Amino acid sequence: MNIQEQHTAGAQSLGFDYQFYYFVLLALELNSGEKIGFEVKDDIHIEKENEIILFQAKHTINENQNLTTLDVDLWKTLSNWAEFIKAGDKNFLNKHSFVLVTNKNEGNNEFLDTLSSFRTNQNIDNVISKLKELKNRTADKTIKKYIQSVISLGKTVLKVFLPKITIETNTVNIIAQVKNKIFKTTRQERFVDAIFDNLTANILATKYIEIGANRNKFEISFEDFNKQFGKCFSVAFEKQVLPKRNYPLLDFDNLENQTFVKQLLDIGDIEKDKDVQLIQNYTIQLLNAIKNFNDWSDLGILLPTDIDEFEKNNKTMWRTEFRSKYRQIDRKIDEGSSITELENEIKALGVELIDYLRRQDLSIQGFQPLGLDLSNGHFYALSDDLKIGWHYDWENKYNKQ
Repeated sequence: MNIQEQHTAGAQSLGFDYQFYYFVLLALELNSGEKIGFEVKDDIHIEKENEIILFQAKHTINENQNLTTLDVDLWKTLSNWAEFIKAGDKNFLNKHSFVLVTNKNEGNNEFLDTLSSFRTNQNIDNVISKLKELKNRTADKTIKKYIQSVISLGKTVLKVFLPKITIETNTVNIIAQVKNKIFKTTRQERFVDAIFDNLTANILATKYIEIGANRNKFEISFEDFNKQFGKCFSVAFEKQVLPKRNYPLLDFDNLENQTFVKQLLDIGDIEKDKDVQLIQNYTIQLLNAIKNFNDWSDLGILLPTDIDEFEKNNKTMWRTEFRSKYRQIDRKIDEGSSITELENEIKALGVELIDYLRRQDLSIQGFQPLGLDLSNGHFYALSDDLKIGWHYDWENKYNKQ
């Protein structure tokens, strides 16, 4: 290893990143009334109603490295906690719990085995005997000092301290865990990366300002977290723009034979030979509406219930306007007029009806409006399926065909 490699900050930087992303993960798991802190009481701490949990986060860049029996990170952490206990008041230990989280594997760790056995048999003499054995086994003076710091707590304190220790090994892929937590919160995978980037950038900036610029402690409650960073999640809940594609019209033959075109011809909205370009444009709008809705359904952007509700609402809009336009026709027929006698008036009202609906910019709940082209295309598709019509007698006219 050359001198430049010896002084690289890469490994240390990754350790800070690991600690930060673990902090974000824990912050996302906060409950109401809880508070989390970064490098205040420990690497990370969480204050609950009746307990404070201290977290130490230890990261290694070496893949498949084990947390060995005499691992320096393990004993430095335990020693730090032992010193906290000695410096604290008589209730410190009763109020605190301790978590070491690391990406190292557990491996064959004699201390962890001893800790597990103690939880079962409560034999503190065996624990102290093992601690002394490990202290004598190592030639590393620093590790000896750390182990001695733990031993110096004495039997009475160790009996309370040891059950409060949790060692979480093989805690890897922290970023993936954070993203998974975001996904569970939003249930919308396509927004996870955007929320992650926005959330972590804002937490990091806030941490920098509070610690670096303002010289404050970086602590945040569940309520403050929602207030300060809740907006980072808004991308998943604000009205979104549906991804639209434009599909070309490949077949220009016999477009006038489409049912929706026949309906428009019947009320005089268009003329067969005069409005060829309009018929093509309307057909493209219908085609784009049908195919885009199919795309959104296939991609899972829209649920079947979304589409059903959208169609139901727009049929109600059509039905309401239909009844409004033709109320006077109903009255005249009740008085003895025939549909044939009223044909010119019906056609004029039918044009007013379609003109009204063409001005509606439709939207699906949770998404921005479709725009007039797709909105018009949707109404043309409904009329092509004979779910709606423009002429007063449209149901009878087309059921006979």
